[in-house]
Order: sequence, then C-alpha cells, then structure tokens
Amino acid sequence: MLETNKIYLGDSYKLIKEIPDKSVDCIYTDIPYDIQSGGAAGFMKERVNRLRTKDLQGLNDGIDYKIYDEFVRVLKDINVFIWLNKSQIAQTLNYFLKYDITFEILTWNKQNPIPMTSNLWLSDIEYCLYFRSRKIKLNDGYELKSKWFVSPTNKDDKNDYKHAAIKPLELVKRHLLHATQKGDIVLDPFVGSGTTAIACKENERQYIGIEINEKWYKIASDRLNGIKANGQTSIFTDFDLLERV
Repeated sequence: MLETNKIYLGDSYKLIKEIPDKSVDCIYTDIPYDIQSGGAAGFMKERVNRLRTKDLQGLNDGIDYKIYDEFVRVLKDINVFIWLNKSQIAQTLNYFLKYDITFEILTWNKQNPIPMTSNLWLSDIEYCLYFRSRKIKLNDGYELKSKWFVSPTNKDDKNDYKHAAIKPLELVKRHLLHATQKGDIVLDPFVGSGTTAIACKENERQYIGIEINEKWYKIASDRLNGIKANGQTSIFTDFDLLERV
C-alpha cells in the first residue's frame, strides 16, 4: 500500500495496483502525450526528436489506456482531471462517458505561444478533461469556476524545474480547490516535476505521486523540500521527505 504525502520512483502501471479500491478522492495528472501522428503533432514529434535525451523518457509515448480502469478502481467516486493532447481526447472521452458522470473541457490559453508555420494552427491552447460523478460536490467561489485560464507560457517554472510540460501552479491549485476538500487524497500517477504535490501541500490536501523518470523524481523531491533544479533554495523548506522505492 502506498502511503500519502510521498512521491514514489517507479512504474505507475505497477505501483497503482498497490493502492486499495475506493481510497482516493481525486486524480489530477498530466498524462504522457501521444505525438506520433501527423500535422501539428508531427511537427512536435520532429522537435522532440531533435532534442531527444533520456530526460524526455515517456513524454511523447502516450499511455496504455487500460490505466483508466485503475483510475476508476482506486477512486471513491469518479473525480479526475486529465491533461492531454488533442489526439487523446476522443479515446479518453469514449472511456469515461460510459459512466454516469458529467464532464468539462478545461483549457489553458497561452498569450505567447511558440510561432508555428507550415499550414498549422498556433499551439496556444492546452486541454484538460475533467470527469466527475454526480455525487461530487464542487466548492463555491466565482474565481474557481472558470473553464479557461489565460497566462503567458510559464517560462520561469520551466527554468526552475526543467520540465517541458509543467503546468501553472496557480491553475492546478484552482482546480483542486474547486473539486476537492481539505484532507482529501489526490493521486498523480505521472507526477513529473511535482506541481500536483505542491498544490496539495499548500492547500491542506494529501497526495500520492508516482514518477518513472529518475530526473523528474529527483526534481520533484527537491521541489517539495524547497530546492529548485539548479540547487537554489525556494521559500518552501518544511515539506515532508519523500520515499524512493
């Protein structure tokens, strides 16, 4: 059984099986994107291939959608945020819409996207699908309810924590404040640089994080202890130690 308020180094497809049935209140995750097809995805694949290192492990491989079975198993009631790319929307919708749920398409709208040509749209929107059981009660607060978030690309976060797909911390906190309660357990099986864990810690939620890439695991661990990727100390210095498995 995985303990709360820890990040684990390992394969999420295996470690999630150690989480008991109906023990998690919410899943918040940014799944590995599938950028194997053409169009804008092909442009991104070419760009990733030019930059390819072991640090990019898993970022462009997509996922085995069978893990969604595990999501449903561990959740008390369906309450899940999934950041994904356009090619993954249809299959994810098809999976969750067989349940008695509601869903929203949430977006992060970037004010300064990377310029793209060659008959492509700008990559100025990122998508998050939110699925919830009708039993889930959302918290009030006008500022929490918007389906879209507008900001420049989060260059400072990327510089601090070196993760290409890092999401704005304020947006993640807003989502979790809207859809979870104090003390709830939030699982992120693809935790990356640890944004979900930080958002939980700052807002009195518990977390379980899983990350297969040793670099991101180390960065997330350091981040929870107030240390940036370059070794500088941030304002957060009192977080729990994390467990390596």
